Amino acid sequence: MSFTTRTESTRDDWQTPMSLVSALGPFDLDPCANCQNPTRLARRGFTLTDDGLAQTWSGRVWLNPPYGKMARVWVERLANHGNGIALIPPRLGSKWFHDVVLETFDGIFFHRGRIAFLDPNTGLPIKGNNADSVFVAYGQANVDALAKSGFPGKLWRSKQI
Repeated sequence: MSFTTRTESTRDDWQTPMSLVSALGPFDLDPCANCQNPTRLARRGFTLTDDGLAQTWSGRVWLNPPYGKMARVWVERLANHGNGIALIPPRLGSKWFHDVVLETFDGIFFHRGRIAFLDPNTGLPIKGNNADSVFVAYGQANVDALAKSGFPGKLWRSKQI
């Protein structure tokens, strides 16, 4: 399967490679967790059924939200929470990216190369990802985690940090 074969029912359930999350240290919450394994990336996870936006968030948050129209709402919630890292596509031309991400970030890591996300059913990498990725950090400890991650790319720090 490739990214070009995604369907409406599968397009928002690609999984983050564990190696990426492990390089950033432990997380307390994944509000967009995998339905089959909600604690795969954090100690606690909310699935689609749980509606992570309706739940109380606490601790350090890992956020790989659905990349559709709701991405803005998820990242806004993380920005207000102030402690975590989001993995999102860099939508530099969109109003929401400017209003939400560029006005609130503590650090943005522009990942060099495309991330091979995992098929939620097989756990295998999916070929053909046509989107770039950025990690958006909120809180100094999360900026530091990105700086120490060893990921290929470039970290930009907010002037407020």
